[in-house]
Amino acid sequence: MEKKTMGSFLAALRRANGMTQKELAERLNVSDKSVSRWERDDGAPDLALIPVIAEVFGVTCDELLRGERAAAGEEQGAQSTPKGEQQKKHLLAASLSRFRSRCCIALALAAAGFLVAMAFNSALERALLGFFLGAVFFVAAAAVETVQLNAALLAIHDEEGEDVDAFRRAVVRGAERTYGAAWVLFACTLPLLLAFHPVTINGFTVSRTGVGISLDFWQAALVLLTALVTGVLAVRLVERRLVKKRFLPPEEKTEAQRKNDRLLRTTALTLCAALALSAFAARALVGFGDTRLLAEGVEFTDFDSFKRYMRKPVKPTYDSGGGFATETAVAESPLYYENDTPIYRSQTEGATIEDDNGNVLCNFIWRNRSVVFWRTGPKADGYLPVTVYTQEAMSLARQKAKHIDMVFYGVYAVEVVAAAAYYLRKREK
Repeated sequence: MEKKTMGSFLAALRRANGMTQKELAERLNVSDKSVSRWERDDGAPDLALIPVIAEVFGVTCDELLRGERAAAGEEQGAQSTPKGEQQKKHLLAASLSRFRSRCCIALALAAAGFLVAMAFNSALERALLGFFLGAVFFVAAAAVETVQLNAALLAIHDEEGEDVDAFRRAVVRGAERTYGAAWVLFACTLPLLLAFHPVTINGFTVSRTGVGISLDFWQAALVLLTALVTGVLAVRLVERRLVKKRFLPPEEKTEAQRKNDRLLRTTALTLCAALALSAFAARALVGFGDTRLLAEGVEFTDFDSFKRYMRKPVKPTYDSGGGFATETAVAESPLYYENDTPIYRSQTEGATIEDDNGNVLCNFIWRNRSVVFWRTGPKADGYLPVTVYTQEAMSLARQKAKHIDMVFYGVYAVEVVAAAAYYLRKREK
């Protein structure tokens, strides 16, 4: 006995009406290959096409799903048979699978936008152009996902039932994840727009050529956290509006699920607070960006020793970022030689320290540009002691700040792992 399926029933109806696969495909606005797959039971039509096909052949949707005509005398309003329900579940699962596979297209477009922006920023040194080209890909990703979401939801617009409600929720959840991933990638791309403009603010450095933007760890984390919070709030708002308009059924949660949600929110808020406190402590230890607070200077308790130190001739040096190097190309010519040592103008420029009444307490000659700055003592004690900070001391201070940051990177990782472990241990199965 031949097994009754929707495909074989569809083929029989088509032949009974004297239609070819191509003619049926033209009426349904699909390809004849799609009709062929349906009749071979290699696939199934979208739920939106079921009423159309049923109308074409003069049968009910339930009969089409069951793969056979209803028995004589069967009531028109009878419930679907188990076979029809099984076929319906199959169609819903197939539609959900197609939707999820098409979500990958939107994710691929978002990833391409990020890569394009990074390529133009790093390789071609065109940060602004890279950002806008990447934005085109992000807009395309959002458009593709929106079209797929609307198509999936409209296909079951008039359908009801627990399976249909579960399908709607699964589709919305899949769209949320896709939009969320695209939004996070776009948030990582946003700083590239700033890289076109030369700005330097407390370690936030950008370059005009677009070679890159230098962000501290806490700044990058703040950008991503802001993107995540914004995305979550937007998702919650959209879900509430969909439920309010009765387009999306409210999700009924068990007591265990509600406890897990509360646990997740509590853990996330605690983690954010811990990360914020750790970041504040890290910034405080490095002087909130002022590395001079970490530098060890040379202290002088009297002006005579201070003047002797400042007059001591040394080779001009400059800070190369990774250390010190002797300046080989000096723009100026030596003014004179002292014991066969060239003396430049920078070594002869004088400075004074005056009290509040304008009386000169000390005058001295700059050592040269190896001295970054000096700090005087309390005014009540006659401006003594005087502390001198050299480029070497500042370089060591910057290295110390980097070491502190590295330690706190480990602290951040431990806090995240501890929060995740706590949540996984406390949540109810």
